[in-house]
Formats: sequence, C-alpha cells, structure tokens
Amino acid sequence: MLKKTLMVSVVAATLHSGVALAVDGLSANVGVVSDYYFRGVQQTASASANGGVDYEHASGLSIGIWAADVEGQSPGPAAGIEIDTYASYAGEAGGIGYSVGYTHYGYTGTFDTSYDEVNLGASYGGFALDIASGSHEDPAAVLDDDYTFVSIGYGAGPLSVTYGAFGGDWGGAYLEVGLSTEIGGADAGITVINGMPDDAFAGTGTNTTDGTALVFSISKSFDL
Repeated sequence: MLKKTLMVSVVAATLHSGVALAVDGLSANVGVVSDYYFRGVQQTASASANGGVDYEHASGLSIGIWAADVEGQSPGPAAGIEIDTYASYAGEAGGIGYSVGYTHYGYTGTFDTSYDEVNLGASYGGFALDIASGSHEDPAAVLDDDYTFVSIGYGAGPLSVTYGAFGGDWGGAYLEVGLSTEIGGADAGITVINGMPDDAFAGTGTNTTDGTALVFSISKSFDL
C-alpha cells in the first residue's frame, strides 16, 4: 500500500510542478483500478495505481510512457512495476481513422520479462479494430514466444464492448463490457470481464482468465 501511495504522490507532484510549463501537446494521467487486467489477463490480485505522460504532435506523431503496479499471487511471480514506452503515428482518411505504432512492455523485479509489439489500428464511427504482433522474451526457451492479438470494439456514449483473442504461440480470448461516467472532473468506470479458456482457440498457452471479473476504475488526465 505504501508503494502505491508513493507512486501516486510522485506523479501528482510532477503534474503540479509541470503545469507552469504549458507545453502544447503534453499531457499526463493518474489512476487507480480495483484489479489490473490487461487483455483479459489479471496483473494484480488487489488495487493498482498507474500514471503516465504523453506528447502528441499536430502531425499525428505521439510518444509516451506509462507505469503501473503489478503483483503475482503466491507462489507466483513477485510484485513489481510495469513500465511501458510507446510511439505511434495516427491519421484519418475518408472518415476512417488509422494508426501504426510500437510498444515496449518492461518490468522491474521478477514479475515478468519484456514484450515488444508492432501495433496497428483502424476506426470508423464507434467501431475500432486493433492488431498487435509481438514477441515475449522467454529465458527458459531457445526462441522467444511470438504472438498476435486482435480486438474489435464498439463504443456509444458511456457504453463500450470489446472482444479480444490471442494467436500464434498463445491462445485465449475475452469479452469486456464497460460503463463510464465523469465524477468531479475525473473519469470513473465499471467493467465486467469474461475470460474464455484457450483450448477453444489456436495456440497452446493459457493467457486469459477462465471466469468473470468486476473491475472499478477512476482516472484523471491533465494538460501540461
């Protein structure tokens, strides 16, 4: 709990001191979730704090860094901090939005090893398609794990629905339904996540939770 409090305090102090800079395109965010899930995979067994800084240029180029608490369940991996760095280019043509980017997922401690991904995205109206092709460092194997991830989402007002599935060396899928609202200038949400067993899809790894989870979240973004 002390680590989570310190993390939020440091990010908040950075935001406070950075307001005077007023850099065009620079923003930051802080948040807390009751349980941290990513692509249907549980990353913590309790609440997790997170925060990040992003820079977006008018040309469509953007870069950012984001960090969050992660923790394994005994006798699983040890706790640590996930640190993601990413860059992308986004634009629009004929009403269709598109993006291409790169993401590196790193971890302190022994929670996990690193991931590297190429990310592609497209959107039209309330629909969004995201595709990732990645590699996971596997010290126990001769070759790293290669995987793909595809998600299809739809958002209308406060409601969002996402279906995602893994492929390649991994398998598994999940369905996520969320509701969001604004409370005192912050974004609050509630999400139901249903993981599906991987033997129903291509791949050999178990990468999604076979069950249902309820996650609460609150976050706030700042222009710097």
